[in-house]
Amino acid sequence: MPARARSPRHLLACIALLLGVGCVPVPAHALAAAPTLAPAADAADPATNNPRAPIPLTASSKTQPWRARLLWAFDVMDTASGGRARGWKAPALIDLRLTRYQRLAHGLDSYWHVDLIRIFGSNPSRDAGDIQVLDNLAAHHAWRLYRAFWQVGDAREHWALRLGWQGYDELFGLVPDAGDLLNSSFGQMPTSSQVGTPIYPQTAPGVSARWHPHAFYVMAGLWSGVPRDPGIPQGLNLPRRGDGGLQALELGLDRHGRYKLALGAWALHRAGVAQQAHRGVYALADIVLLGAGSARHLGGFVQWGQTQPYQSAIGRYVGAGLRLDTRRHGRVSLGMARALLSPSFRLQHPGSARAETAYELTWRKRIDAQLALQPDVQYIVHPALAPRAGHALEIGLRVDGSF
Repeated sequence: MPARARSPRHLLACIALLLGVGCVPVPAHALAAAPTLAPAADAADPATNNPRAPIPLTASSKTQPWRARLLWAFDVMDTASGGRARGWKAPALIDLRLTRYQRLAHGLDSYWHVDLIRIFGSNPSRDAGDIQVLDNLAAHHAWRLYRAFWQVGDAREHWALRLGWQGYDELFGLVPDAGDLLNSSFGQMPTSSQVGTPIYPQTAPGVSARWHPHAFYVMAGLWSGVPRDPGIPQGLNLPRRGDGGLQALELGLDRHGRYKLALGAWALHRAGVAQQAHRGVYALADIVLLGAGSARHLGGFVQWGQTQPYQSAIGRYVGAGLRLDTRRHGRVSLGMARALLSPSFRLQHPGSARAETAYELTWRKRIDAQLALQPDVQYIVHPALAPRAGHALEIGLRVDGSF
C-alpha cells in the first residue's frame, strides 16, 4: 500500500493508545449549565443555514474563496405545566462564520472554518428543571470563539484530519436521525457531557482524524482536558498547565446514509488527579427503516452510554427515536431520552428519583433556502430528578436562518 495511504492509520493508532487515562467528575449541580449539541439534520452540508449543525470530518473536492455568513437561531419555550416554575423563556444564538475551501498539491483538500458566536436570552431548563437540557441553544451569555480549525483530507485515500478549536460533540456519538430534536441528550449523551468535556459552547484545542474506507470507519480525537469559556470569567480559552486531556475513539459502519452502527469510548484525565479516572463507553445505531433512497423515508435510532457508577451523578443513558423525512412537508421527529442516576449518587441523595425521562415531538419545515420553522413539544418525567416536582410540559418554537 502506498505510504501516503498508511499515514492516517498510523496517526489514528497513536491517538487510540492514549485511551488508558481518566478524569475527575463534575458536581451534579453543574449538569444543567452544560448544554450539549444535537446533531443537525443538515449536517451533510457545512454551508447549511442551521448554526447548530456539526461540521462533518470528511474530505471534499470543493474550491471556494473566503466566505462570510451570518447564521442565527431563536427559540421560544413555554413551561405550560409542571416543572419548577411556570413561564416562558427565549434563548437565541447568532454565529458569524468564515469558511474557505482549497485544492492543495497531491490531491489534498483544505478547509478553513471559524465561528464567532454570541448567546442571548434565558434558559428554559431552569423553569422545567431538566438536567438533560431541553434546549440546545441555551448557555451563559458571552461572545465566544466557538470553532477555529483547519481540516485537510484526501477523498481518494478516504481520510481527513482536523486541527484547532473544536468540540468533541461535533463528531463522536452522533445519530443523524436525531438531528432535529432540541433536547441536548439526543446530541451528546449526558454520561459524557456531565464531566466537562469540550462541547458546545465551550470547545478546546485538539486534533481529530477519520479514516473511512468503504463502509468501515475509524475516528479518533485528542483535546485539552478543560474547555475554556471567556464569559465565565476565565479569559481566553487557551490550554493551561494541569488541564490534562480528553481522548476518544469510535469504530463503526456507515454506508451512504442508509445505516450507521458504532461503538465508542472516551477517557478524560487532569494532571495530579489520575487516581480519580473517569471513562465511558457508548453504542449507537441509526438505520433507514422504510423508503431508502426515496423522497419520503423513515429512519430510526437507538443510543446507549455508560460511565463509572461510583463517580458520576448520571451512570447510564438510553435514547431512541424515529424521523419521517419528506421533501415537501419537512421532517417530523419523535424521541425518548432517559438519564439514570448512579447507585452511589442515589445513596447520597435518597430523595431523588431514579431517572429523568424526556419525550419530544418536533416538526422542522424549511420555508426557503434561508429560513426554517420548527414547532416543538417536550414532556419531562421527574424533571431535575426531583420526585416532588410535577412532570413538565414544554411547548416551543425555533426559527433559524442565515444571511
